[in-house]
Amino acid sequence: MDYETVLSEDSNNPRKQRRQMEERKRMAFRRAIEDYRESQALQAQFCDFPELLGQHKPLH
Repeated sequence: MDYETVLSEDSNNPRKQRRQMEERKRMAFRRAIEDYRESQALQAQFCDFPELLGQHKPLH
């Protein structure tokens, strides 16, 4: 068996395709959780200095 045959057999395997799809979903969910945690940490940092939040001046 050569490499291309193994790849084509793997791509035709429904069990492997289902596992790959589940892994993609799991990784997307994990990234979403990490993004949420990062945004919560950033929000907490800004809340530590509320006096700085309203001092942004437009560049016009």
